[in-house]
Amino acid sequence: MVGRARFELAVSWSQTRRFSGLSYRPRFLSRLILDRLAGVSKKVAESDVHIRPMLEADLDAVLEITNSAFRELVERTTGRRPEGPMFASGLGRYRLSLDPLGCHVAVRGDEVVGANFSVLRGTLGWFGPLAVRPDAQGLGIAQLLVQEFFRSAGERGATLMGLETMANSPQHVHLYMKLGFRPSWTGISFRREARAAKLLPGVEIDGAAPELSYVYPGYDATNDARSTRSAKMGVSLGYRNGFAVCHTVSTLWADPTIAYVPLIAAPDRETFDVLVRAVEAVAREHGKMRVVTQVPGSSVATQQALLEHGYETGGAALRMKRGEALDYDAGPFFYCDDWH
Repeated sequence: MVGRARFELAVSWSQTRRFSGLSYRPRFLSRLILDRLAGVSKKVAESDVHIRPMLEADLDAVLEITNSAFRELVERTTGRRPEGPMFASGLGRYRLSLDPLGCHVAVRGDEVVGANFSVLRGTLGWFGPLAVRPDAQGLGIAQLLVQEFFRSAGERGATLMGLETMANSPQHVHLYMKLGFRPSWTGISFRREARAAKLLPGVEIDGAAPELSYVYPGYDATNDARSTRSAKMGVSLGYRNGFAVCHTVSTLWADPTIAYVPLIAAPDRETFDVLVRAVEAVAREHGKMRVVTQVPGSSVATQQALLEHGYETGGAALRMKRGEALDYDAGPFFYCDDWH
C-alpha cells in the first residue's frame, strides 16, 4: 500500500462520474492498460470519490493541494522541504481558461482531494501538474485521472500525449510506464537576464496564431493566444510563420521576477532569433529580471541557438510520451515548449 500511495502525485483529472467500474473504453487505452485500471476503478468507487470538471470555485483548493503535494514530493526526493508556494497563484485560472475540458478535480464527500490540468494544442496534448491530497493518496485516484486525460484528449483528436516528471522519482516513472508512456526524452530549462531589446518590424502582438503543422501535424496554438490575451497574463508574438507566448504575470512558478515563455515555434533560425529578441523586449518593458523557458532535449538546434543568445541551462525534467511520431521534436525547426 505504501508503494501505491507514493504513486499518487503525478497524473491527470476527470469528468463527473462515479466510478463503479470502467463504464467506457477510451480510444487510446490498450486492453492491457484497461485491465490494470479496472482494479483501481473499483478501489476508487469504494472510497466514494467523484471525478468532475474543474470549476472556477475550485481554484483556491486546487492551488493549496498542488502546492502541498509537491512540497511533500520534493521533500521525499531531496530531503529538503520548500518554504512558501511552489506554483504561481495564477496557474489555475490560466490553465482552466486554456483547456476547460481537460481540467478536472477529484471530490470525496464535498471536498476537493485531487486535481490536474491538461493542455491540448490540436493533436498534441500533455497533462500536469497533478496532485492528490496526502490523506487521499493510496486510493487509485491519480491513475483514474490519467485514464480521463486519455479519454478527453483522445476524443478531441490528440494523437500524441505526454507529460514531464522528476527523473529521480522512480515511483512516478514506473507508474507512467505502466500506462504506456516511454521515458526516452527530456525537457531542459533555459534562462537569462532580461536585456534591452526592441521589437523588430513585422512582429505582431496578440495576433492570430499561425499554422504550425511544421511542428507536429495538426499542432494548433490558437487557445494559447486566446487565453494569454483574455486572462491578461502577457502577450503572444507572431513573426512570419513563427509564434511565441510570453507571460509577464506568472502562470507556473511562484517567482514574480521572471517572464515565463511556455512556447516558441519557428520554422528557421532567423524567425527564432527575432522572436527571442521580441520576448526579451516584452520582459524588459514589464520590469522582469529574467526570461525562463523549456526546450525539448531532442531539439539540439534550439539549445545551441539559446546558448548563442546568452542563455544558461537550468534543471532537466524527464519527458515521457505515447502515441504517434514520438520524436517529432527532433525535426528541422526551432522549438521551446514547457510541459510542466
